[in-house]
Amino acid sequence: MSPNPKAVEMHGIEKVYPGRHPVTALTGVDLAVGDGEFVALLGPSGCGKSTLLNIVAGFEQPTAGRLSIDGGPPRPPGPDRAVVFQESALFPWLTVRDNVTFGPRIQRQKRDSYQKEAQRYIDLVGLTGFEGHYPDQLSGGMKQRVGIARCLLMQPKLFLMDEPFGALDAQTRLQMQELLLHVWETMKRTVIFITHDIDEAILLADTVYVMSARPGRIRSRNPVDLPRPRNIDLLTDPTFNALRRDIMLQIREEAGKSGAAH
Repeated sequence: MSPNPKAVEMHGIEKVYPGRHPVTALTGVDLAVGDGEFVALLGPSGCGKSTLLNIVAGFEQPTAGRLSIDGGPPRPPGPDRAVVFQESALFPWLTVRDNVTFGPRIQRQKRDSYQKEAQRYIDLVGLTGFEGHYPDQLSGGMKQRVGIARCLLMQPKLFLMDEPFGALDAQTRLQMQELLLHVWETMKRTVIFITHDIDEAILLADTVYVMSARPGRIRSRNPVDLPRPRNIDLLTDPTFNALRRDIMLQIREEAGKSGAAH
């Protein structure tokens, strides 16, 4: 997928955490994410993936370098960038419907202006019939579905996902991957997705970026030359497996550097 026009552009991003022993988390990061592109970030633990995502979200500021979003300077955190974490962060005292509609309700929008769209997204993520259930009545995968529907209702231009399926069992994780593929193919939002799972990255993304050991930088850009729409049958595709082997070698090499540094 062409990275032009660019939804996110980074040039020479650096992040140093000050202190008695300053830690350089990121250095010289150059990254371009096209409008509507699905990008996955892979790398060894501690390489700065989440830090990079937090900079795009506006939760952290880079020490050096330039970041642009939709061709302009970054703005404070807002509904244009939806963030999905590993934990679903639902309000336990609210039903599925009320969790999904929390954003427009606290903004005091008229109920008629968002209720139909809320139901559309509840249906899209496969929660039809569970609108009146509370989070403690839902499985882990269903809670993440609620979180995704809540973000969709915000109409974000950019989805930032930090290992959203990392806490799920293997079977539920595959189901959520297929759900996300369906949602992305339906909505065509720009996605930056962090994961430690190589198969997940290749299955979902247009482009997989491998990050180096800390201080993190972009080691390689790996286009995923597999047709869409996709499903988990691709896990046995020869092109998939060749790319998987290549990326695995890169990750192992960087993980070895990380271990040597400690």
